[in-house]
Amino acid sequence: MLGYKIYFNGSKFVADNTATEVQTVPCDSTVSWMANKIYADNAVEKHNANDIKDVKKCKECGENFWQTDDERQWFTDRNMKAPCRCYSCRKKKH
Repeated sequence: MLGYKIYFNGSKFVADNTATEVQTVPCDSTVSWMANKIYADNAVEKHNANDIKDVKKCKECGENFWQTDDERQWFTDRNMKAPCRCYSCRKKKH
């Protein structure tokens, strides 16, 4: 299946102009795919307006990952620091 890749380039979200083969990614990845270019462009606009603060860089592998408000709240409620590693690196560690 082909789709338009949306990804965080280190400073903002962007969408590819050419459809590529859709790949699976970890649940906290900042990469996603849309079937339609218009949907991809709309998602990029929304992410750049609202979600840039939710993107963190993993201190182990260097990949960008999402940190949602719910996740931040979960760690705060338990008096824990917010994660500085992506989900994949956290899983490898345990």
